Amino acid sequence: MRKILWIIVLTFPFFTANSFADTKIKYKTYKKLPCNFNGAILATSANIAIKRSTRCKQSKNRGYDGKKGTSIQVKRGTPVFAITNMELLVAKDKSAKQRCTILNESHKKQGCDIIYDDIELLFEDKLGNHILYYHLKETPFVPGFGKGKCDRPKEFGTEKEKRSPQFCGGFSKSLEKNNFEVKKGDLIGWSGTTGSNQVGDPHISLGVSVKYENFSTKNKKLCKIKRDKNEECEKIYKPISCYDNRCWVAPEDYFEWENLPSSSDAFLLPIMSKKYLKEIGYYN
Repeated sequence: MRKILWIIVLTFPFFTANSFADTKIKYKTYKKLPCNFNGAILATSANIAIKRSTRCKQSKNRGYDGKKGTSIQVKRGTPVFAITNMELLVAKDKSAKQRCTILNESHKKQGCDIIYDDIELLFEDKLGNHILYYHLKETPFVPGFGKGKCDRPKEFGTEKEKRSPQFCGGFSKSLEKNNFEVKKGDLIGWSGTTGSNQVGDPHISLGVSVKYENFSTKNKKLCKIKRDKNEECEKIYKPISCYDNRCWVAPEDYFEWENLPSSSDAFLLPIMSKKYLKEIGYYN
């Protein structure tokens, strides 16, 4: 185990030292996140977004009420990267060996989800956007998650007191040294799964909430409609979120994207091409 962790620490800063100028892969930008990219499939959009996306074949499903992130289907254990420069605010591990608890209507016919990965990472970028990754199986930022006394519980939603970084050995030394700041293209974790019953179980979810003052006039109106009635808001959002002057968006349609890390304001594809990763030495 020590050897594995040592390799992670070495590879983590390696990405920031490389730019797309070091690769033969052509740099591309996208007005919207592609429906298919680097072996990943864009699926169900964030349900609570001011305007959810349905443009991709796999995104027609409405999803459950309160869904903050857009699902990106990808093989479990795939490396996941920072989409922009940002600061880590919160890390927690909600993973379990199974989830038999029925949380919404979609669960009633599925039975138990065996293997339930749910490490969550919440970041903030330079514009104050909150960027949320969840359904990760591992993260280099908290090496103790899922190990020893922090081994995942049998059932989802139990032993919550054991799921924090403070209880699990703390944050990584490299993260603390960098004042919890990560750069676009840094490795932030590995994708997980929410069971083994369906094709779409292996995936991550990516959500972004935008500060009200950063919206266009049109989107400010949509945001305000979402929040006008506190009673309705509290059914969809966490109660504290009804007063924090933010609204969730569908990141796949709201932002511009790029395939290689650059200094532009475009977000980086969270799943990068294997060819590029081989070129910069990740798989070594």
